[in-house]
Amino acid sequence: MRALIVTAVPAERDAVVRGIRDAGAFEGVERALPGAPGYTRHRLALPVTGASDALTLDALDADVLAAGVGPAASAAATGSALATATAGGLPYDLVVSAGIGGGFGVAPAVPPTGTGTAGAGRASSGPAGLALAAVVVADAIVAADLGAETPDGFAAVTDLGFGTIRHLPPAHLVRAVAEATGGVRGTVLTVSTVTGSAERAAELMAHHPGAVAEAMEGFGVAEAATAYGVPVLEIRTVSNAVGPRDRAAWRIDAALAALTGAFDALARALPRVMAENSAPTDPAREQRGPRRRCTRRPPTRRPATGRPESQTSPGPAKTPRSPAEGATADHPPREEDPEMTESAELSDPAPDAGGSDDRPLRIAYSPCPNDTFVFDAWAHGRVPGAPALDVTFADIDVTNGMAERGELDVLKVSYAVLPWVLDEYVLLPCGGALGRGCGPLVLTSGPADAADLAGRTVAVPSERSTAYLLFRLWAATEVPGGVGEVKVLPFYEIMPAVWAGTVDAGLLIHEARFTYQDYGLHCLADMGEHWEATTGLPIPLGAIIARRALGAERLRELADAARASVRMAWDDPLASRPYVLEHAQEMDPAVADQHIGLYVNEFTADLGEDGYAAVRGLLTRAAAEGLVPALAPGALDVV
Repeated sequence: MRALIVTAVPAERDAVVRGIRDAGAFEGVERALPGAPGYTRHRLALPVTGASDALTLDALDADVLAAGVGPAASAAATGSALATATAGGLPYDLVVSAGIGGGFGVAPAVPPTGTGTAGAGRASSGPAGLALAAVVVADAIVAADLGAETPDGFAAVTDLGFGTIRHLPPAHLVRAVAEATGGVRGTVLTVSTVTGSAERAAELMAHHPGAVAEAMEGFGVAEAATAYGVPVLEIRTVSNAVGPRDRAAWRIDAALAALTGAFDALARALPRVMAENSAPTDPAREQRGPRRRCTRRPPTRRPATGRPESQTSPGPAKTPRSPAEGATADHPPREEDPEMTESAELSDPAPDAGGSDDRPLRIAYSPCPNDTFVFDAWAHGRVPGAPALDVTFADIDVTNGMAERGELDVLKVSYAVLPWVLDEYVLLPCGGALGRGCGPLVLTSGPADAADLAGRTVAVPSERSTAYLLFRLWAATEVPGGVGEVKVLPFYEIMPAVWAGTVDAGLLIHEARFTYQDYGLHCLADMGEHWEATTGLPIPLGAIIARRALGAERLRELADAARASVRMAWDDPLASRPYVLEHAQEMDPAVADQHIGLYVNEFTADLGEDGYAAVRGLLTRAAAEGLVPALAPGALDVV
């Protein structure tokens, strides 16, 4: 395996190099980075034990860089190294941000300096007992000061409606690396100004209660790695306490020695860990094709399984359409629609007045990472007092039809379908997808303006989706004369169709925000940006609805269960990991993490005033344009 390890300063780089050498690696010579002579690297090769040809049978091939201090320097160096490796045909399998940093809640005990043992000085397994020289492995890499000061306090860029502040390393790697190094798992904050007061430390902990360490480079490294689709880790050893600046209390030598010990252990374990968790080869990935989103499936209660792929060279990979996914989204669905037949076969007759309180509630949501993350704890019986669930997996275009036909007790649907279903269902104030900086995109094969779409063919994932509703509102003001034909295609077929030129543009949702560049496509317009700029409101995407006949008390119980489930997922992200990856098994894990980070936010736990205002604003504006029926009084009353 090939790993890129990025440190800030030469002392950290040398500590990492010593650790990998201690594990049995050779070379370690400093050389200029090809194609980027402003950077130098140490290249080390750790041979497979007993290999006859150690030069070609490497267990670990590692490049170690000293990138400079701060997120900008680390992002520039990491991006240069990734670009050089990709252009040379030898891309990296993993990127690691490494170095020393400050620890939150550091215990007063000072370990002996000069120890080379991984995890030296670790007093306990949690942040409250973190000791100097402890090893920290990031389960989240967060830009803690990327945002703006406002009259109400600090607002992250995500609160301002753009960008991201969080990257989630692959959970299985975090767990394995922590076990190998004796490290503590937790959030590592990236700051541009090192904390120097108790007040600032308390402020950071209030905003990021899971933080265990602070450093200055991890987020920059993660941004570059994510742009190239390479998994990222951050490993820190604690040199000082985060808080009042007291250089006399710092133990840099001990932290560097612990960093050496950590990479000694890591170098021995990492090739095995990567091999054990590697996915089957993806032909599209081998040809630098795009990564795919979670597979579009007809509704099923069975665990998701992969499907064979067909490949059309030299273009991106395409996945065959199923009959259900080829159905159009006319409203209401026609009796002969395959998706209706499929779901009807799986559904039980409608319950009488909400049915029995002790039967499992029949729920349908998508196999995509945000839904499986949110509902994992509830679906697996870990939410105390919550009713059991009988789960059907179906993409949102299918659940929209289920809702219109009055099937199931609880469903994840598009906000755009609410005007047709709120006589029978009620909107729950939690569990859905609504936020900022997460709107649908209009993609084209080359640079274009909105006016260029006049009379052109546009592919959309559903005619009843919130994405299409936002698109129609946008096109009404931005596309003179309007677009031409609108073709409904399954999500995964839209980008290939735009790339191949069979449609002129495509409307994309979800993690296409992270992957459309893999097709060489261009973003003509961001529907979310247009919506936020014209309304100031967050973007409503997917809603959780429940049958009104269940009664007010039961509906409140369901809302409480959904809210508890998402909070449990936040408290222990690793617990949901198997469920997420099982049902998104054709999605790159890094993209799954981005997907969750983008679509699961404070509005998922509670819509609040802003959330309800966004929903009312969307549906009222759409009704005024004649796109949806007007809402009845009280239709969106809070449960």
